[in-house]
Parts: sequence; structure tokens; C-alpha cells
Amino acid sequence: MKRILLSGVLILLCAQMVFAQEKIEAPAWNVGDKWVFTQGMKMEVLEGDENGYVVEIPNQTIVFGKSTLNKAFTVQGNRREPYRGNQRRLLDFPLTIGKTWKDNYSEVLKWEDTYTSRISGSSLGDETQIFENYKVLGWEEVELRAGKFKAVKIEYKKSWSSPGTGMAEGKSWYWYSPEVKYVIKYQYDKNPMWSKLSNWELISFESIK
Repeated sequence: MKRILLSGVLILLCAQMVFAQEKIEAPAWNVGDKWVFTQGMKMEVLEGDENGYVVEIPNQTIVFGKSTLNKAFTVQGNRREPYRGNQRRLLDFPLTIGKTWKDNYSEVLKWEDTYTSRISGSSLGDETQIFENYKVLGWEEVELRAGKFKAVKIEYKKSWSSPGTGMAEGKSWYWYSPEVKYVIKYQYDKNPMWSKLSNWELISFESIK
């Protein structure tokens, strides 16, 4: 009996280890796929080829890389400019539990960033170096207005260094659902750097097959 119980425990542990190491590849998006979120946010796939997807999101059009879903370019008319900015590597497929990655970019403070300038010690027109760190935490069941989904939780840290205050940092978390093929929920910590932002979640998803 002890041998049977021990074998059962070993099988369960092995299954959990395999699941934890499961590699999650980038989903295949189709032209016409559409996501609607709270806060009036929408995403729609406009074009797709072997290299990536042209996606319309609030206030801009972005080209996402096909194998990673990293933001590769911004589209301005017939021109494509390399994307340099916030959360360029939001998902960075393939994903595995425990995976970490990082990115950085520079940003010039504008008039609309006056609150950021006050808490960072920077002045308008200053170029600030932004640092981003990501970590895949694990699977969770997430219940939203759009339904209940099994999703991977990812931690995001954003920080910058400035002459006035040194290093400032804020955290947020988001959940990726393979079923929905994108992030379904985003939650910010209580930090002044997120003062203009609100938590959001998926309302609906439409996939064109």
C-alpha cells in the first residue's frame, strides 16, 4: 500500500513539474479578431502575413511580431517606424512559468507629464531612461465580465532614474489567456506613478476563423 501511495505522489509531482515547464507559444491571430475592454479600449487585427500583424489600438496602429507578439513598428500612413516605448515586450513569447525578461527605452517629458516630472524630480524636456522588468508567476482562474478563463499571471515593474529622486518604481500585474489570445485583465498597484491609469479587463472577444 505504501508503495502504491508513493507511486501516486510521484506521478502527481511529475505531472505538476511538466505543467509548470509547459511552453506557451504565441497565438495565431486572424484578420478581424477583435477585443473590447473596459475604459473604452479596443483592439482589432487589420492585416497579417508571415512576419506579423497590423493591429489598431487606441490612438495608434502597431505591427506585432508574429512569433513573440512584441511591438515591432508603429504605422504612420505608408511608413513604419521602429516601436520605441512603453511595454514593447509585454508578452515576449514563448512563455514558461518563472521566465523573466527586461527592456528599456528613453522618454522626453512633455507638458502632459507634469505630474510625472514632479514625482521623479525631472524637468520638462529632460530625457529620462525607463526600465522595465517582467516575470511569469503562474496559472490562475480569472473571472471577468467576459466570463471565466484560465490565464497566466505576469508581474511588470516599471522604474526610472532621475537626478531629483533617484530610482522610482511601480508594479502592475496582467493575465494572459490562451483561449482569448491576449491579455484579459490588468491591475496596478497603489503608486503615484499610475495616477492617471485605471485597472481594466476584457468585456468581449470576437475571433474570425
